[in-house]
Amino acid sequence: MKRPNLSTSVFLAVSAVVSFATVAYADDGSGSSTSEICPTMYADFERRQLKEFSVEAPFDIEQGAKHVPVLTISEDGATGTVVVGNGNEVGGEWHPMVASEDPEMVHFVTHIMVKDQDGKIVALEAMDPTVAAPATMTFAVPAGVTALTPYEWCNKHGFHVGDTIEVSGGQGNSSCGLSHFKEGAWTSVHADFLRLQKSVFQSDAAFVEADGVKHTPYITLNDDGTSASVFVGKTGVAVHPMTGSLDGEFSDDGPHWITEIYVTDQSGAIVTMVSLDTAGVDVATLDFPVPEGAESLTAYAWCNLHGLWAGPAVAVGDSDSDASVMDNASVSPSFSAGALVGASLLMVLNIL
Repeated sequence: MKRPNLSTSVFLAVSAVVSFATVAYADDGSGSSTSEICPTMYADFERRQLKEFSVEAPFDIEQGAKHVPVLTISEDGATGTVVVGNGNEVGGEWHPMVASEDPEMVHFVTHIMVKDQDGKIVALEAMDPTVAAPATMTFAVPAGVTALTPYEWCNKHGFHVGDTIEVSGGQGNSSCGLSHFKEGAWTSVHADFLRLQKSVFQSDAAFVEADGVKHTPYITLNDDGTSASVFVGKTGVAVHPMTGSLDGEFSDDGPHWITEIYVTDQSGAIVTMVSLDTAGVDVATLDFPVPEGAESLTAYAWCNLHGLWAGPAVAVGDSDSDASVMDNASVSPSFSAGALVGASLLMVLNIL
């Protein structure tokens, strides 16, 4: 099985308040770089738009200027900047960026992306709600691009599209790739998962192992006692797929993947979180350093189709001791074990 390179040491060091859209991609030899995560995320936003808002296309200005992504291009044509809202206009308003541990309060633009004239995603960035509004992404305009269209996803109000802008003078590579949430966003991302877990899956907490092995993230402590791994599912029993969408379209079969894996300690603090790429992998995994002072660790995984899942808590002993699996009920009360849902829903989750 292929495994993604998910080094957290580089990711955790990222702390820039405003940065160019981060990318991680494979060179196809043509001078441009590609990753299927960008069309995959676009496809999933369209799927969610239909499922959660009963609309087949992104919202536009008719639903209000506050949610509209606005693209401007630098004088030399080399750089594009997207902001969400019109707070620079008289009577206008930027989209709020409300970071919160409360699922009812958290409200922010989670991602901004840009398409070119051919429908190819050329830039993507995950947003940090601890950074003041407006939500902003800056990116290099690819060479040869003639038109760009901005999009944004609001965690509460869905997919929105801005005006298409004609461009020239781009000098960058046509590239787009995985963008991780910065550390400041982690608690808000978890809160939003809990909000969705309740509104979409009618559960007040994460599903657990008893609800299905395939979606459960399991932690294994390595022999050195200073590092650990998370694997979603069990080899030989059921392993979660990592199915993307190269064409940016969704169907009954996908995309279907683990979008994020994260780990909490005994106090419920999130110690690491990564977003996962579907390209070149067939399992969802994460390698991470065991934080100093950790007594227990619990892994969480978000499936784009089936919600939030918590794995068994693992006790962290001395480096020469074996880890033991704890009962989920022993985890910090800020992360309860997961409410049971109707038998029919659980049957569906166990076979998907």
